[in-house]
Amino acid sequence: MNVWRDRLQRWFTPLARRCPLSPNAVTLLALGIQLIAVTCLYRRAFLLALPFVVIGGLADAFDGIVARAQAKESRFGDFLDHFADRIADLTLAAGWMLGSGVREVIAMLVLIAIMLNGYIGTQIEATWKVREYDSIGRGEFVLALIVFPIVSHILFANGWQRIAGGGLTIAEWMSLAMALFAAIGIAQRFGKAKQM
Repeated sequence: MNVWRDRLQRWFTPLARRCPLSPNAVTLLALGIQLIAVTCLYRRAFLLALPFVVIGGLADAFDGIVARAQAKESRFGDFLDHFADRIADLTLAAGWMLGSGVREVIAMLVLIAIMLNGYIGTQIEATWKVREYDSIGRGEFVLALIVFPIVSHILFANGWQRIAGGGLTIAEWMSLAMALFAAIGIAQRFGKAKQM
């Protein structure tokens, strides 16, 4: 997903230079949009959530572009962005899983894995002053939260949400896949940290 970060920077910089909002206001706006998506996901309005997930994700990337384009980068802005990312990550995943009928114990496991992956990325930056985008991280997570609600919509629209294999529903298997990818991201980041 690192290639998309560079592309978004290129595409959005002209708009960022003229943005009337501060980078921190963009961060809070992005979080607000993502919380609307959370509500939609929880209420099983899966397709309605998609534009909010996409726009919220793009707005989340836009805050840093605005900060760099307008020379308004700040430590507090970076802190606020990381904090808002953790809120968005956990609530989006929780909203999708609970809306999809995933059992709470599985949802908790997935949320812990997502939280640790995000935390370790932030800790690498805090410890070594280097941003680490080469491992599985937030970009892949947002992509999953675009695809997974589409699958959930198909399952619920056809009455297939209770189909199970190995004692788990399709949404629960998808949730465990999300946890697995978060665990891979954690392992990748540990490996990266060991090399620093």
